[in-house]
Amino acid sequence: MDLSQIRYFLAIIETNGFTKAAESLFVSQPSLSAGIKKLEQELGVVLFERGGRRAVLTPAGKLFLEKARNIISEYQSALSTLKDFQQHPTLRLGVLCTLRISIISSLVSAFRVIHPHITIELKDSYASNLNNWLEEGEVDLILTVLGNEENPNTSVKLFQQHLLLAVPSIHPFAEREEITALELDGQPYIERVNCEFWRENPLIYKSAGAKPRIVYLANQEEWVIHLIQTGLGMSFMPLWSNLSGIKYIKISEFNLCRQVGIKWKAELNSELVDLFRTFAVAHDYTF
Repeated sequence: MDLSQIRYFLAIIETNGFTKAAESLFVSQPSLSAGIKKLEQELGVVLFERGGRRAVLTPAGKLFLEKARNIISEYQSALSTLKDFQQHPTLRLGVLCTLRISIISSLVSAFRVIHPHITIELKDSYASNLNNWLEEGEVDLILTVLGNEENPNTSVKLFQQHLLLAVPSIHPFAEREEITALELDGQPYIERVNCEFWRENPLIYKSAGAKPRIVYLANQEEWVIHLIQTGLGMSFMPLWSNLSGIKYIKISEFNLCRQVGIKWKAELNSELVDLFRTFAVAHDYTF
């Protein structure tokens, strides 16, 4: 069964005959009759009573009429949906949860100024989840932390951030430019859950003989920032500029930074991914 056979069937109903149906479809009557015969063979029923001048449906034909109309309706709906998809494609972007919302919104909004027809679907999580989503095809590309041995054919660096200790501006540490890791012992500390750095270096404070007092756990960068601003604790985090109520200071034993960039799958040959990747590389990132 193909769509042309169903269209033949419906045209016969609409025009009340094989001859007029053939004329409306711009096909020969023998071709139309052959199409209907093949349709009847595939369905295993007779659709029209033969012999009269007008097309009269058999009981099986009447039953099939509603199904045929539904098939054509579903087909037209699918065409419309796919046409709309082509006109308004969607890019699925995985985003690291330890990035600020302002960075993401700046990038996405600037991209959509130039490409307003493209919808961007955002999913945020920590680094290992993002890598899994990318591998499983749940996202088209990810904005994440890059390791030291990333494949240049499937990743590109966007910017770099230093990692420093962020303390409330009212804390005594805020008067200093540098402290030692040991001085963190017993200090109220906000642990950044699923932070890509601490997941790989869980013993870095312990090795220095320090044991901060964990007072809050947070997995979103905005939460950590607001908790520090209200004086509830401190945290080791990326350097963000123009944060009121927060002072960044260096921990003498650490000199760390993270590389943030975009990753994609080599086998994913997508013009949409290429378009966004090119734009992201040229975008101006302000912290």
